[in-house]
Amino acid sequence: MIENSTSPTYHSLVIRASSKETEIWLGDDMGHLVQKATGDLDTSLLPGEYVVEFKLGGTTYPVSLGESRLLTEAEIRSGPTCPRPKLVFLDD
Repeated sequence: MIENSTSPTYHSLVIRASSKETEIWLGDDMGHLVQKATGDLDTSLLPGEYVVEFKLGGTTYPVSLGESRLLTEAEIRSGPTCPRPKLVFLDD
């Protein structure tokens, strides 16, 4: 198999909530919603900086994705918080 060196690299991100009813909101550092899940979020993303909320409009926590990660809600909540990124619309 020939590998294309310009192909983007994706990393796995799994976030396990403490309850199967807990909403997990994942956004990027530009304020865009990337994904929402309930209970567990299991996705593949480009490397970068993301934010997580466990209730829409709740406390926001940073997640840096430079490699595949498995995180629990308790681990994320025990770390630092961050301001919610402000969505900015660019003029044409």
